[in-house]
Amino acid sequence: MSAALVATAPERAASARILRAATALFRARGYHGSSMRTLARGLRMEPASLYYHFPSKQDILFAILDRTLDDLLDGLRHAVTAADDDRARLLAAVRFHVLFHVRRRQEAFLSHSELRSLTPANLRRVLAKRDEYEHVVRGLLATGVRAGGFQVADVKLTAMAILTMCTGVATWFSEGGRLAPESIADRYVEMILRSVDRRAKGLRS
Repeated sequence: MSAALVATAPERAASARILRAATALFRARGYHGSSMRTLARGLRMEPASLYYHFPSKQDILFAILDRTLDDLLDGLRHAVTAADDDRARLLAAVRFHVLFHVRRRQEAFLSHSELRSLTPANLRRVLAKRDEYEHVVRGLLATGVRAGGFQVADVKLTAMAILTMCTGVATWFSEGGRLAPESIADRYVEMILRSVDRRAKGLRS
């Protein structure tokens, strides 16, 4: 391993630690209610050390949201690729989305509550990745409709409704609640399947 790679490993670890602490701070106080000095104090770092890793608070917020979306996109593509038909792919996507928003509630919450705090340029970059994610879900629905397995009147609206419903888990889930994350994902999968699957609709008619 080269000396350069060895030298950057502690920097990557420090950056990850800063982002975790910033996520918790922004979630608790809001972006505008948080300061770099407060973040540095919580990390027991000198402000200058914090600025070495991230030149500004805006850079930290963008890094949190951008990396969260990267993880969402990577996870969604992996979940969909592992499934073997239209129905299984949609259900895998729903399950992944719900579990991600349960397990990474703080980042998921910030990804919606602090969009308004991004600069116009950073907002465009984040929204482009959100649109890409939604495009994948729309594609899953559209493919199922063309194949005759799904009955969906408006693919774009249905995709938005599914994502909004599943994303909402991040706002109300709490550890030790009545249902475990996997059980919640199962219920969501069942509800969404009933809303789009032609066979399930036929059973109710």
